[in-house]
Amino acid sequence: MQEMAGASPFTDATDRLSSQVETNIMLRTTCVATMIDGGQGESALPERVRAVVQCRVIPGEDPASIEARLQSVIADPTIKISVYTPAQLSPESPLSPEVVDAVTAVTKSMWPGVVILPDMSAGASDSAFTRAAGMPSYGVDGMFDDLDDGRAHGRDERIGVEAFNQELEFTYRLMKRLGG
Repeated sequence: MQEMAGASPFTDATDRLSSQVETNIMLRTTCVATMIDGGQGESALPERVRAVVQCRVIPGEDPASIEARLQSVIADPTIKISVYTPAQLSPESPLSPEVVDAVTAVTKSMWPGVVILPDMSAGASDSAFTRAAGMPSYGVDGMFDDLDDGRAHGRDERIGVEAFNQELEFTYRLMKRLGG
């Protein structure tokens, strides 16, 4: 790989991962307008507009800095930002050798050759509360999604029967192994 002056050796990988929604949201905090409401008629400019913006905050980032960045990007002091649900800050859980070993053993027994990589889930989890209480918490997923049929959060959200059954078996084996 040829490196440009001043560029990081990881620029290509970062650019590639950033171009995909599934990996971009694990690299940085992202904010998206999920609801917009405004106007009183089709032929008139709205007097006011309201938008709900959801931010997925990566661990260690200060929510106040995100709010300040949004205000800076909006660049209009007449637009008010209100936080409806404050971020639930909690520490990261250190990787547990016991959990990693159990996940590795069960994965290899079901899918030899599959590579196991720890990552940060971009989905909501109650583990923020257990981590904040001092309990290391982990989410382990043994489901292989159909990458060409992404329906998460859609009106027709679904998974295949085989994928569901494999996830159920994986979870059962993992719980038995960790439960001793």
